[in-house]
Amino acid sequence: MMTINSRSSSRFGEQLLAELREFQSINREKAAGNVEAKPKGPTFIEHLENSVTQVNKDQKFADKAATDLATGKSQNIHETMLAVTQAELTFNMAVQVRNKALEAYQEVMRMPV
Repeated sequence: MMTINSRSSSRFGEQLLAELREFQSINREKAAGNVEAKPKGPTFIEHLENSVTQVNKDQKFADKAATDLATGKSQNIHETMLAVTQAELTFNMAVQVRNKALEAYQEVMRMPV
């Protein structure tokens, strides 16, 4: 049975925040003269791709669970509801991250040059 907890539903945002913090430290190293600073882990784009892929997987799993319940292939309404809720949470997290990124972009665009 699949369980939903705040830790798994917020991993999307946590990964992005960790990557942004790593880029900040790399930029500080570059500013200090260490031009060879490289990210130690996956890049921001890789995290973003992985997160979008996870949202897509959760959506597909929830869709399949709902279809199976509707067609009678599955009788487990609890697992279906958990899958749908998990998909909803990961999608909402992705939307919130997108909104924050858009707000940051708009703020940068409002800065005088």
